[in-house]
This record gives sequence, structure tokens and C-alpha cells, in this order.
Amino acid sequence: MTHLDVLKAAGLDNAELTSRTLLVRSPIDGATVAHVAETPASAMPEIIADAQSAFKAWRTVSAPRRGELIRLLGEELRAAKDELGAVATLEAGKIVPKAWVKCRK
Repeated sequence: MTHLDVLKAAGLDNAELTSRTLLVRSPIDGATVAHVAETPASAMPEIIADAQSAFKAWRTVSAPRRGELIRLLGEELRAAKDELGAVATLEAGKIVPKAWVKCRK
């Protein structure tokens, strides 16, 4: 499986991985993994404001409901364990069994 295969399995499309300016290399062998988009500094105030707004909305959700949503997220993450393990291997250079441990935490 190639780097692009792993990232595509994780839901990224070819355009997101090959047509941008920031070079990403594998810690395993130094091979080019992708070319991703850089976020310009001028976009940061809006991104930060969006994050603050999302936080304010999230904190109004009741604790039991937040817990249920986190549990559902955990189920989705476990369902994608193989794909996430492959991404963790690619990003950190870990062997797959170690990457799976990372995904379970």
C-alpha cells in the first residue's frame, strides 16, 4: 500500500494530497507523502473565531449528551482502526501494532 493509498483510505482525495505547496515527507524513509495546503496567516483570525464559537456552542450541550456524542465518536474511530493505524504509521514511523495502540488511547 502506498502513502497515497493510506491517505485516500483515510478520506483525503488526490487533489488535496498532490496539488498544494507544502511538502510532507515520511519519517520512515523520507519519501514524499503529499503536498498539502498551507493556511495563510491572514486566515487565522477567522479560524480562531470559528473555534471559539464552536467551543461556546459545545459547552451549552448537556454533559450526558456530550458523553453520548463522544461515545459515538469512539465507535466510529474503532470502526476505522485499520485506516487510522495506517495513518499513524505513516505520520510517526511506527510499526502497525504500535500505531493501533496509539489509536486506542
